[in-house]
Amino acid sequence: MVELADVQQAARRLEGIARKTPVLHSERLSERLGCQVYIKLENLQVTGAFKIRGATNCIAQLSEDERARGVITASAGNHAQGVAASAAAAGIPATIVMPETTPLVKVQQTEHYGPEIVLSGDDFEDAQTHAYSLAEERRLTFVHPFDDDRVIAGQGTIGLEIVEQVPDLDCVIVPVGGGGLISGVATAVKELRPEARVIGVQAENAPAMYESYRLKSLTQVDAPGTIADGIAVCEPCRRTLAVILERVDDMVTAGERDIARAMLELLEHHKLVAEGAGATPVAALEQRRSELSDRTVALIVSGGNADVTTLAAIIERGLVEAGRVVRLQVTLPDRPGSLAALTQVIAEAKANIVEIFHDRLGVSLELGQAEVEIALATRGPEHIAEVLDRLYQEGFDARRGD
Repeated sequence: MVELADVQQAARRLEGIARKTPVLHSERLSERLGCQVYIKLENLQVTGAFKIRGATNCIAQLSEDERARGVITASAGNHAQGVAASAAAAGIPATIVMPETTPLVKVQQTEHYGPEIVLSGDDFEDAQTHAYSLAEERRLTFVHPFDDDRVIAGQGTIGLEIVEQVPDLDCVIVPVGGGGLISGVATAVKELRPEARVIGVQAENAPAMYESYRLKSLTQVDAPGTIADGIAVCEPCRRTLAVILERVDDMVTAGERDIARAMLELLEHHKLVAEGAGATPVAALEQRRSELSDRTVALIVSGGNADVTTLAAIIERGLVEAGRVVRLQVTLPDRPGSLAALTQVIAEAKANIVEIFHDRLGVSLELGQAEVEIALATRGPEHIAEVLDRLYQEGFDARRGD
Protein backbone atom coordinates (compact mmCIF):
# COMPACT_ATOMS: atom_id res chain seq x y z
CA MET A 1 0.00 0.00 0.00
CA VAL A 2 1.23 3.51 -0.86
CA GLU A 3 2.64 5.52 2.07
CA LEU A 4 3.41 9.19 2.66
CA ALA A 5 7.08 8.76 1.74
CA ASP A 6 6.04 7.48 -1.70
CA VAL A 7 3.92 10.59 -2.26
CA GLN A 8 6.72 12.91 -1.10
CA GLN A 9 9.18 11.23 -3.48
CA ALA A 10 6.62 11.58 -6.28
CA ALA A 11 6.42 15.34 -5.64
CA ARG A 12 10.14 15.64 -6.38
CA ARG A 13 9.78 13.68 -9.62
CA LEU A 14 6.97 15.98 -10.79
CA GLU A 15 9.06 19.13 -10.51
CA GLY A 16 9.32 20.90 -13.86
CA ILE A 17 6.64 18.71 -15.48
CA ALA A 18 3.40 19.05 -13.53
CA ARG A 19 2.25 22.33 -12.00
CA LYS A 20 1.68 23.07 -8.36
CA THR A 21 -1.85 24.30 -8.98
CA PRO A 22 -3.36 27.22 -7.04
CA VAL A 23 -6.14 27.16 -4.48
CA LEU A 24 -8.99 29.66 -4.68
CA HIS A 25 -10.96 30.76 -1.63
CA SER A 26 -14.62 30.96 -2.67
CA GLU A 27 -16.35 33.75 -0.81
CA ARG A 28 -19.63 32.97 -2.59
CA LEU A 29 -19.72 29.27 -1.67
CA SER A 30 -18.44 30.00 1.82
CA GLU A 31 -21.25 32.46 2.49
CA ARG A 32 -23.95 30.38 0.85
CA LEU A 33 -23.00 27.02 2.38
CA GLY A 34 -21.90 28.18 5.82
CA CYS A 35 -18.29 26.93 5.75
CA GLN A 36 -14.93 28.10 4.47
CA VAL A 37 -14.58 26.71 0.96
CA TYR A 38 -11.31 26.40 -0.94
CA ILE A 39 -11.15 25.13 -4.53
CA LYS A 40 -8.08 23.21 -5.71
CA LEU A 41 -7.71 24.15 -9.37
CA GLU A 42 -6.49 21.02 -11.15
CA ASN A 43 -8.42 22.27 -14.17
CA LEU A 44 -5.42 24.62 -14.58
CA GLN A 45 -2.99 21.69 -14.60
CA VAL A 46 -0.89 20.82 -17.65
CA THR A 47 -3.26 18.96 -20.05
CA GLY A 48 -6.20 20.45 -18.11
CA ALA A 49 -6.49 17.67 -15.52
CA PHE A 50 -4.64 15.96 -12.65
CA LYS A 51 -3.78 12.80 -14.59
CA ILE A 52 -0.32 14.01 -15.60
CA ARG A 53 0.79 13.66 -11.96
CA GLY A 54 0.32 9.89 -11.72
CA ALA A 55 1.53 9.25 -15.25
CA THR A 56 4.70 11.26 -14.66
CA ASN A 57 5.53 9.46 -11.42
CA CYS A 58 4.98 6.08 -13.05
CA ILE A 59 7.05 6.83 -16.16
CA ALA A 60 9.88 8.37 -14.11
CA GLN A 61 10.43 5.01 -12.37
CA LEU A 62 10.71 2.86 -15.48
CA SER A 63 13.92 0.94 -16.10
CA GLU A 64 16.19 1.93 -18.97
CA ASP A 65 14.98 -1.09 -20.93
CA GLU A 66 11.31 -0.16 -20.37
CA ARG A 67 11.98 3.45 -21.35
CA ALA A 68 13.63 2.35 -24.58
CA ARG A 69 10.64 0.18 -25.55
CA GLY A 70 8.07 2.81 -24.56
CA VAL A 71 4.69 2.95 -22.84
CA ILE A 72 1.10 2.38 -23.87
CA THR A 73 -2.31 3.11 -22.43
CA ALA A 74 -5.98 3.16 -23.40
CA SER A 75 -8.09 6.24 -22.83
CA ALA A 76 -10.37 8.66 -24.60
CA GLY A 77 -9.77 11.53 -22.24
CA ASN A 78 -7.57 12.98 -19.53
CA HIS A 79 -5.42 9.91 -18.90
CA ALA A 80 -4.51 9.76 -22.60
CA GLN A 81 -3.21 13.31 -22.52
CA GLY A 82 -1.48 12.77 -19.18
CA VAL A 83 0.49 9.76 -20.42
CA ALA A 84 1.28 11.44 -23.75
CA ALA A 85 2.55 14.62 -22.07
CA SER A 86 4.57 12.70 -19.46
CA ALA A 87 6.18 10.49 -22.07
CA ALA A 88 7.05 13.51 -24.20
CA ALA A 89 8.66 15.23 -21.20
CA ALA A 90 10.69 12.07 -20.50
CA GLY A 91 11.68 11.67 -24.14
CA ILE A 92 10.30 8.17 -24.53
CA PRO A 93 7.87 6.76 -27.13
CA ALA A 94 4.19 6.43 -26.25
CA THR A 95 1.24 4.69 -27.86
CA ILE A 96 -2.29 5.78 -26.99
CA VAL A 97 -5.20 3.53 -27.95
CA MET A 98 -8.51 5.38 -28.24
CA PRO A 99 -11.98 4.17 -29.30
CA GLU A 100 -12.90 4.93 -32.90
CA THR A 101 -15.83 6.95 -31.54
CA THR A 102 -13.53 9.40 -29.70
CA PRO A 103 -14.38 13.02 -30.66
CA LEU A 104 -11.81 14.47 -33.06
CA VAL A 105 -10.91 17.32 -30.69
CA LYS A 106 -9.77 14.83 -28.03
CA VAL A 107 -7.67 12.93 -30.55
CA GLN A 108 -6.06 16.19 -31.68
CA GLN A 109 -5.38 17.31 -28.10
CA THR A 110 -3.56 14.04 -27.45
CA GLU A 111 -1.71 14.12 -30.79
CA HIS A 112 -0.26 17.50 -29.76
CA TYR A 113 2.19 15.68 -27.46
CA GLY A 114 3.51 13.45 -30.24
CA PRO A 115 2.45 9.89 -29.36
CA GLU A 116 1.34 7.23 -31.79
CA ILE A 117 -2.46 7.24 -31.81
CA VAL A 118 -4.27 3.98 -32.50
CA LEU A 119 -8.05 4.06 -32.95
CA SER A 120 -9.68 0.74 -32.11
CA GLY A 121 -13.13 -0.47 -31.12
CA ASP A 122 -16.44 1.17 -30.33
CA ASP A 123 -15.84 1.90 -26.64
CA PHE A 124 -13.20 2.06 -23.89
CA GLU A 125 -13.36 -1.67 -23.13
CA ASP A 126 -12.57 -2.48 -26.78
CA ALA A 127 -9.72 0.02 -26.82
CA GLN A 128 -8.25 -1.34 -23.59
CA THR A 129 -8.38 -4.91 -24.85
CA HIS A 130 -6.47 -3.87 -27.96
CA ALA A 131 -3.98 -1.86 -25.88
CA TYR A 132 -3.17 -4.89 -23.72
CA SER A 133 -2.70 -6.95 -26.88
CA LEU A 134 -0.32 -4.37 -28.35
CA ALA A 135 1.55 -4.08 -25.04
CA GLU A 136 2.26 -7.82 -25.10
CA GLU A 137 3.07 -7.88 -28.80
CA ARG A 138 5.47 -4.90 -28.70
CA ARG A 139 6.70 -5.43 -25.11
CA LEU A 140 5.42 -1.99 -24.03
CA THR A 141 4.74 -0.95 -20.44
CA PHE A 142 1.04 -0.40 -19.80
CA VAL A 143 0.36 2.72 -17.68
CA HIS A 144 -2.88 2.03 -15.84
CA PRO A 145 -5.05 5.03 -14.87
CA PHE A 146 -5.46 3.90 -11.24
CA ASP A 147 -4.41 0.30 -10.54
CA ASP A 148 -0.73 1.15 -9.94
CA ASP A 149 1.00 2.33 -6.76
CA ARG A 150 3.22 4.72 -8.71
CA VAL A 151 0.17 6.37 -10.27
CA ILE A 152 -1.59 6.59 -6.88
CA ALA A 153 1.46 8.21 -5.29
CA GLY A 154 1.63 10.76 -8.09
CA GLN A 155 -2.01 11.73 -7.65
CA GLY A 156 -1.36 12.00 -3.91
CA THR A 157 0.83 15.05 -4.46
CA ILE A 158 -2.42 17.04 -4.66
CA GLY A 159 -2.98 16.13 -1.01
CA LEU A 160 0.47 17.42 -0.05
CA GLU A 161 -0.28 20.75 -1.73
CA ILE A 162 -3.73 21.11 -0.16
CA VAL A 163 -2.40 20.60 3.36
CA GLU A 164 0.20 23.27 2.68
CA GLN A 165 -2.16 25.69 0.93
CA VAL A 166 -5.33 25.43 3.04
CA PRO A 167 -4.91 26.53 6.65
CA ASP A 168 -6.80 24.57 9.32
CA LEU A 169 -8.09 22.00 6.82
CA ASP A 170 -11.08 20.07 8.21
CA CYS A 171 -12.26 18.18 5.13
CA VAL A 172 -11.33 17.48 1.51
CA ILE A 173 -13.88 16.28 -1.04
CA VAL A 174 -12.50 14.27 -3.96
CA PRO A 175 -14.01 12.98 -7.23
CA VAL A 176 -13.83 9.18 -7.48
CA GLY A 177 -13.76 6.97 -10.56
CA GLY A 178 -11.35 4.07 -10.20
CA GLY A 179 -10.06 5.50 -6.92
CA GLY A 180 -6.48 6.43 -7.78
CA LEU A 181 -6.90 10.13 -6.96
CA ILE A 182 -8.66 9.71 -3.63
CA SER A 183 -6.29 6.90 -2.58
CA GLY A 184 -3.27 9.17 -3.07
CA VAL A 185 -4.91 12.25 -1.55
CA ALA A 186 -6.15 10.34 1.51
CA THR A 187 -2.69 8.86 2.04
CA ALA A 188 -1.12 12.33 2.23
CA VAL A 189 -3.90 14.11 4.13
CA LYS A 190 -4.43 11.44 6.79
CA GLU A 191 -0.73 11.33 7.60
CA LEU A 192 -0.15 15.10 7.68
CA ARG A 193 -3.51 16.15 9.15
CA PRO A 194 -5.17 13.02 10.58
CA GLU A 195 -8.13 14.92 12.05
CA ALA A 196 -9.23 16.08 8.59
CA ARG A 197 -12.01 14.10 6.91
CA VAL A 198 -11.69 12.74 3.38
CA ILE A 199 -14.97 12.33 1.46
CA GLY A 200 -15.27 10.79 -1.99
CA VAL A 201 -17.99 11.57 -4.52
CA GLN A 202 -19.14 9.53 -7.49
CA ALA A 203 -21.75 10.15 -10.15
CA GLU A 204 -25.06 8.58 -9.21
CA ASN A 205 -25.12 6.96 -12.66
CA ALA A 206 -21.69 5.32 -12.18
CA PRO A 207 -21.48 4.30 -8.50
CA ALA A 208 -19.13 1.29 -8.64
CA MET A 209 -16.69 2.48 -5.96
CA TYR A 210 -19.50 3.94 -3.84
CA GLU A 211 -21.20 0.52 -3.79
CA SER A 212 -17.87 -1.23 -3.19
CA TYR A 213 -17.20 1.08 -0.22
CA ARG A 214 -20.71 0.59 1.16
CA LEU A 215 -20.59 -3.20 0.83
CA LYS A 216 -16.87 -3.41 1.70
CA SER A 217 -16.42 -5.67 -1.29
CA LEU A 218 -15.39 -5.07 -4.89
CA THR A 219 -18.57 -4.41 -6.86
CA GLN A 220 -19.05 -3.99 -10.59
CA VAL A 221 -21.97 -1.91 -11.90
CA ASP A 222 -23.36 -0.83 -15.24
CA ALA A 223 -22.98 2.86 -16.06
CA PRO A 224 -25.89 4.08 -18.23
CA GLY A 225 -24.11 7.35 -18.96
CA THR A 226 -23.18 10.47 -17.05
CA ILE A 227 -21.93 13.99 -17.76
CA ALA A 228 -19.17 13.11 -15.28
CA ASP A 229 -17.65 10.76 -17.85
CA GLY A 230 -14.16 11.20 -16.40
CA ILE A 231 -15.20 9.13 -13.36
CA ALA A 232 -17.53 6.68 -15.11
CA VAL A 233 -15.65 3.53 -14.09
CA CYS A 234 -17.77 0.37 -14.09
CA GLU A 235 -15.15 -1.91 -12.52
CA PRO A 236 -12.86 -0.54 -9.77
CA CYS A 237 -9.86 -2.46 -8.42
CA ARG A 238 -8.88 -4.13 -5.16
CA ARG A 239 -5.77 -1.97 -4.78
CA THR A 240 -7.64 1.32 -4.49
CA LEU A 241 -10.60 -0.16 -2.60
CA ALA A 242 -8.22 -1.35 0.15
CA VAL A 243 -6.81 2.16 0.56
CA ILE A 244 -10.25 3.76 0.50
CA LEU A 245 -11.66 1.40 3.15
CA GLU A 246 -8.73 2.20 5.42
CA ARG A 247 -8.27 5.94 4.86
CA VAL A 248 -11.48 7.48 3.48
CA ASP A 249 -14.16 8.64 5.91
CA ASP A 250 -17.22 8.62 3.68
CA MET A 251 -18.51 8.30 0.12
CA VAL A 252 -21.50 10.03 -1.51
CA THR A 253 -23.06 10.18 -4.96
CA ALA A 254 -24.26 13.17 -6.98
CA GLY A 255 -27.15 13.21 -9.45
CA GLU A 256 -26.89 14.51 -13.01
CA ARG A 257 -28.87 17.70 -12.32
CA ASP A 258 -26.74 18.46 -9.27
CA ILE A 259 -23.52 17.98 -11.25
CA ALA A 260 -24.83 20.23 -14.03
CA ARG A 261 -25.73 22.94 -11.50
CA ALA A 262 -22.26 22.67 -9.99
CA MET A 263 -20.64 23.11 -13.40
CA LEU A 264 -22.76 26.20 -13.98
CA GLU A 265 -21.94 27.55 -10.51
CA LEU A 266 -18.20 27.29 -11.19
CA LEU A 267 -18.49 28.75 -14.67
CA GLU A 268 -20.77 31.68 -13.94
CA HIS A 269 -19.72 32.74 -10.46
CA HIS A 270 -16.07 31.67 -10.37
CA LYS A 271 -15.15 31.92 -14.07
CA LEU A 272 -13.88 28.33 -13.93
CA VAL A 273 -14.47 25.71 -16.61
CA ALA A 274 -14.90 22.33 -14.91
CA GLU A 275 -15.78 19.06 -16.57
CA GLY A 276 -18.53 17.00 -14.99
CA ALA A 277 -16.17 14.93 -12.85
CA GLY A 278 -14.40 18.05 -11.61
CA ALA A 279 -17.64 19.66 -10.49
CA THR A 280 -18.87 16.74 -8.39
CA PRO A 281 -17.23 17.95 -5.12
CA VAL A 282 -19.35 21.12 -5.30
CA ALA A 283 -22.47 18.98 -5.62
CA ALA A 284 -21.31 16.80 -2.71
CA LEU A 285 -20.74 19.81 -0.47
CA GLU A 286 -24.28 20.99 -1.21
CA GLN A 287 -25.47 17.64 0.22
CA ARG A 288 -23.25 17.69 3.31
CA ARG A 289 -23.44 21.42 4.10
CA SER A 290 -25.13 20.92 7.50
CA GLU A 291 -22.52 18.53 8.88
CA LEU A 292 -19.66 20.67 7.53
CA SER A 293 -21.02 23.95 8.88
CA ASP A 294 -18.25 26.28 10.11
CA ARG A 295 -15.59 23.86 8.82
CA THR A 296 -12.77 24.51 6.36
CA VAL A 297 -13.37 22.42 3.26
CA ALA A 298 -11.21 21.87 0.16
CA LEU A 299 -12.85 20.81 -3.10
CA ILE A 300 -10.70 19.22 -5.80
CA VAL A 301 -11.80 20.36 -9.26
CA SER A 302 -9.99 17.49 -10.93
CA GLY A 303 -10.21 18.67 -14.55
CA GLY A 304 -11.52 21.26 -16.94
CA ASN A 305 -11.67 19.41 -20.26
CA ALA A 306 -15.40 19.88 -20.73
CA ASP A 307 -17.01 19.06 -24.05
CA VAL A 308 -18.18 22.35 -25.56
CA THR A 309 -21.55 21.05 -26.76
CA THR A 310 -22.26 19.50 -23.36
CA LEU A 311 -21.27 22.72 -21.66
CA ALA A 312 -23.60 24.72 -23.91
CA ALA A 313 -26.52 22.42 -23.09
CA ILE A 314 -25.78 22.67 -19.37
CA ILE A 315 -25.69 26.45 -19.51
CA GLU A 316 -29.04 26.55 -21.31
CA ARG A 317 -30.66 24.09 -18.90
CA GLY A 318 -29.24 25.95 -15.91
CA LEU A 319 -30.65 29.24 -17.13
CA VAL A 320 -34.07 27.64 -17.56
CA GLU A 321 -33.99 26.14 -14.05
CA ALA A 322 -32.93 29.48 -12.60
CA GLY A 323 -35.84 31.21 -14.33
CA ARG A 324 -33.56 33.34 -16.49
CA VAL A 325 -34.73 31.76 -19.71
CA VAL A 326 -38.35 30.72 -20.22
CA ARG A 327 -40.34 29.26 -23.09
CA LEU A 328 -43.86 30.58 -23.60
CA GLN A 329 -46.60 29.33 -25.88
CA VAL A 330 -49.10 31.89 -27.10
CA THR A 331 -52.19 31.34 -29.25
CA LEU A 332 -52.86 34.33 -31.54
CA PRO A 333 -55.45 35.37 -34.06
CA ASP A 334 -53.95 34.63 -37.48
CA ARG A 335 -54.14 38.14 -38.86
CA PRO A 336 -51.66 40.91 -39.68
CA GLY A 337 -50.27 42.75 -36.66
CA SER A 338 -50.94 40.03 -34.03
CA LEU A 339 -47.31 38.98 -33.75
CA ALA A 340 -46.14 42.59 -33.67
CA ALA A 341 -48.57 43.35 -30.83
CA LEU A 342 -47.26 40.36 -28.87
CA THR A 343 -43.62 41.36 -29.23
CA GLN A 344 -44.48 44.95 -28.28
CA VAL A 345 -45.92 43.82 -24.93
CA ILE A 346 -42.85 41.68 -24.30
CA ALA A 347 -40.56 44.61 -25.09
CA GLU A 348 -42.50 46.86 -22.70
CA ALA A 349 -42.02 44.20 -19.99
CA LYS A 350 -38.23 44.44 -20.58
CA ALA A 351 -37.85 40.76 -21.55
CA ASN A 352 -35.53 39.85 -24.42
CA ILE A 353 -36.63 37.51 -27.20
CA VAL A 354 -34.00 34.79 -27.74
CA GLU A 355 -35.83 32.82 -30.42
CA ILE A 356 -39.33 32.59 -31.86
CA PHE A 357 -41.29 29.99 -33.86
CA HIS A 358 -44.56 30.93 -35.58
CA ASP A 359 -46.88 28.00 -36.51
CA ARG A 360 -50.03 28.55 -38.58
CA LEU A 361 -50.51 24.93 -39.67
CA GLY A 362 -50.63 22.93 -36.42
CA VAL A 363 -53.39 20.30 -36.44
CA SER A 364 -54.49 21.34 -32.93
CA LEU A 365 -55.19 24.92 -34.05
CA GLU A 366 -58.62 26.24 -34.94
CA LEU A 367 -59.08 27.88 -38.30
CA GLY A 368 -57.89 31.46 -38.03
CA GLN A 369 -55.44 30.78 -35.18
CA ALA A 370 -51.65 30.69 -35.01
CA GLU A 371 -49.37 29.29 -32.34
CA VAL A 372 -46.20 31.10 -31.28
CA GLU A 373 -43.46 29.45 -29.22
CA ILE A 374 -41.11 32.06 -27.88
CA ALA A 375 -37.96 31.85 -25.72
CA LEU A 376 -37.30 34.85 -23.49
CA ALA A 377 -34.28 35.91 -21.47
CA THR A 378 -35.51 37.33 -18.15
CA ARG A 379 -34.19 38.50 -14.79
CA GLY A 380 -35.69 35.55 -12.92
CA PRO A 381 -38.97 33.96 -11.73
CA GLU A 382 -40.52 37.26 -10.57
CA HIS A 383 -39.84 38.83 -13.96
CA ILE A 384 -41.43 35.83 -15.71
CA ALA A 385 -44.56 36.29 -13.59
CA GLU A 386 -44.61 39.98 -14.52
CA VAL A 387 -44.36 39.18 -18.24
CA LEU A 388 -47.19 36.64 -18.04
CA ASP A 389 -49.35 39.08 -16.10
CA ARG A 390 -48.85 41.81 -18.72
CA LEU A 391 -49.69 39.42 -21.54
CA TYR A 392 -52.84 38.32 -19.72
CA GLN A 393 -53.92 41.92 -19.16
CA GLU A 394 -53.48 42.60 -22.88
CA GLY A 395 -55.69 39.66 -23.75
CA PHE A 396 -53.07 37.14 -24.88
CA ASP A 397 -53.52 33.41 -24.20
CA ALA A 398 -49.98 32.82 -22.91
CA ARG A 399 -48.68 29.85 -20.91
CA ARG A 400 -45.31 28.39 -19.99
CA GLY A 401 -43.97 25.74 -22.35
CA ASP A 402 -41.97 22.62 -21.50
